[in-house]
Amino acid sequence: MVKRIIFRVDDRLIHGQVIEGWIKYYKIKNVIIVSDNICNDMLKKTIYSSITPSDVKLDFKCKDEFKKSFDPSQINDSLLVLFEDVATLYSLKDILNDDIYINIGCVANRKHKIEVSDTVFLTKDEISMLCELRQNYMIYIKKLPWETSVDINNFDKLL
Repeated sequence: MVKRIIFRVDDRLIHGQVIEGWIKYYKIKNVIIVSDNICNDMLKKTIYSSITPSDVKLDFKCKDEFKKSFDPSQINDSLLVLFEDVATLYSLKDILNDDIYINIGCVANRKHKIEVSDTVFLTKDEISMLCELRQNYMIYIKKLPWETSVDINNFDKLL
């Protein structure tokens, strides 16, 4: 089995596309939700745990805890790390490397956001963060693994 580390920004975190698409497609057995909001909320943790397939280990980490504990050399199987927003992913830019597949999945439309795909709406600050990360890492915008990615090379034109 090929070891795959996927960092995905998806404001819905675990839902049908993540379970049927990413987890099943890549046969992922370990998922971590990185969120300061959720790691201290027992109700949300219970809800996400209840919808995660029973053969998948789900863990919750606060941002700083994840940053301190993340060691790709200790990962033996595929791992999916979920973030609610681009800012959390960006705040962990020091631990990114070329072995990590960075995916922007679904980010809902809100006031002052710019449509960059049919499921991804970003603020100008989020676009700037992705443009900066894109200078060093490949970033893919797509809902499902088998879809064609939206090219973000020209994102700076959206600013």
